[in-house]
Amino acid sequence: MWATRLRYTGLGILLLGITVGLLLAWRTSPVLFGIIVGFIVLVVTTLFLVRDGWRQTSPESLAARGFRPDSGLNAMDPGLRREFSPIIPAAVSRRISGNSTRRPAARPAARPAARLAASSAGPKPARSGRTRRRNETLQPGATITLAEERRAAHLDDLFIELDLELVGLVPVKQKVAEIGSLLLVDRARQRFGLSASRPNLHMCFTGPPGTGKTTVALKMADLLHRLGYLEKNHVLHAMRDDLVGEYIGHTAPKTKQVLDRAMGGVLFIDEAYTLYRAQDSKDYGQECIDILMQVMENQRGNLVVILAGYKDRMDHFFESNPGMSSRIAHHLDFAEYDVDELLAIGRLMTDRSSYYLSDEAEAAFRDYLSVQMSQPRFANARSVRNELESARLRHAYRLAADPERHWSKDDLMRLEPPDILPST
Repeated sequence: MWATRLRYTGLGILLLGITVGLLLAWRTSPVLFGIIVGFIVLVVTTLFLVRDGWRQTSPESLAARGFRPDSGLNAMDPGLRREFSPIIPAAVSRRISGNSTRRPAARPAARPAARLAASSAGPKPARSGRTRRRNETLQPGATITLAEERRAAHLDDLFIELDLELVGLVPVKQKVAEIGSLLLVDRARQRFGLSASRPNLHMCFTGPPGTGKTTVALKMADLLHRLGYLEKNHVLHAMRDDLVGEYIGHTAPKTKQVLDRAMGGVLFIDEAYTLYRAQDSKDYGQECIDILMQVMENQRGNLVVILAGYKDRMDHFFESNPGMSSRIAHHLDFAEYDVDELLAIGRLMTDRSSYYLSDEAEAAFRDYLSVQMSQPRFANARSVRNELESARLRHAYRLAADPERHWSKDDLMRLEPPDILPST
């Protein structure tokens, strides 16, 4: 108690002395006053920094941030260890470990950090993309199974997802499987040191809207990334307005900016036929096409371009730009869905949203689709999605119109014929 009182008394006398000294310095010389104040600020700042450094290395602070005193610095989180390594010497580590009430058990010699992290984390998950390619070259007498390569790249999961997410489109799925098989065999050949030029992977998707072209592009990017043919698993969607400028000198920067953003992945150009407008002499789309063709040829290892649009218009586009046609290796044609496939798509959509169509509502929905399919603006799966969204609105309004009624879980899930638009 007496020690505490003496400490505070001494601190008060020190502060009083500093105050008197500052007043005398101010009256004697303002310059001297400024020097003294600067010195005091420097000393106080240094004291605060020393205090903060001590708090960072205190046992309580380190324990709260993931440090276990019984295991030393190697047990600290790697990020925390990197943060404190410049300020925690070995002596501090020993001091912290010494505060533990129990003696740490004998441990084997420390292993490299990468091996330690790998052993403590359990089996390492399969890595994707280029990092998963095996660098070792097999001997000529060795054998390999493509099933191993499929499992290593998790291709079975991808094709299952593709089959579940897309109804029908058997020729498209077959083409995707063929491309995957080509790349899988190419991957196996590389294991034996068999070199071959990188296959041309630029593609053209043709078909009406709402037939799954964007979905297949996403799956294709995933496939190419898993097999190591793309650095990134991403698809950049672009249209004419993203690529073609409105005045001289505007197109090249816009096109190059989009290409830079897509580099390493897939550039998906929807309605690609709009890039070329032969009837407009002041159109700048040809400049964009020229840049695209150059990049598609010279950067085949870093970028895959997928052009999409109506089949007849894309055929005319390729006739007008034979250089672009020669750079496209794979053509996938997406046919329109029939009414049964559209109903199956509708069931998938309602299942994902925890709704379902009653038998009467499904019959009404079939009649609605049969009429809408002949309309010029019908967009296949997109039109199905839009009508089901409207059906949910009408369903909600129908239930809300009777607020006092007790609705069951099934009532909240079931769509009835009044929720479907009439077919005429």
